[in-house]
Amino acid sequence: MQLSLFTVTILASLVGARDFTLYEHANYKGATHRETRNDDDACWNMNGKGDKASSVKGKWCTTFYRERDCKGDQWENEGDAPTVPSFLNDHIWSFRNKCRCNVAEREKCITICMVACGLHPVGA
Repeated sequence: MQLSLFTVTILASLVGARDFTLYEHANYKGATHRETRNDDDACWNMNGKGDKASSVKGKWCTTFYRERDCKGDQWENEGDAPTVPSFLNDHIWSFRNKCRCNVAEREKCITICMVACGLHPVGA
């Protein structure tokens, strides 16, 4: 079987893509917006699509930002989140499909993120 360059390019782009879905309300309720972008360090602006986001579903690690151009307060999320941190609720303006956490440090990073967001008591 011979694949065309076009077919190979399309298949390669699908392998390197990630997606997540934003939900208007907590617990995955309300209107949705899905983003599918490359698995790289590029910054993507939401252009108003995240200004009504209160929960998110996705398999991969994504860093969400409160300001455009991946600036301002940020939240690293991996997987599904029935609520987003209060500082990002209805204020997700940009994102990167990348996090600083690696697999070996995942639990430590999640605890740090939860403490920083006030979702986990210090010392627990």
